[in-house]
Amino acid sequence: MSVGLAVTKQEVDARSGDLARAFQRAFNDVLTLKGYLDATVDADLEALGYTPGEVAVLKTAVTDLGQLATIWTGSASLATPKDFRTFVRQLWGVGSF
Repeated sequence: MSVGLAVTKQEVDARSGDLARAFQRAFNDVLTLKGYLDATVDADLEALGYTPGEVAVLKTAVTDLGQLATIWTGSASLATPKDFRTFVRQLWGVGSF
């Protein structure tokens, strides 16, 4: 007798496909947001209510995610190890370990 969900080929296929699509969507969304932030001057973000420090964290975090997205597509490589969570963890809120 088993407890919980049974592992099947269909479940493995669905989970792996969902994860692959989630990464694809997330990296596309990152590049869209990065394009917006790159084209937006800090003063415009401050006018929305961000402090200069918050603008710096936001832009740095999204730049780091953009770099990860270009590595994902093979458009760039990383010469040395980098913890991409350094600034991003300041954005993710609950669960920030």
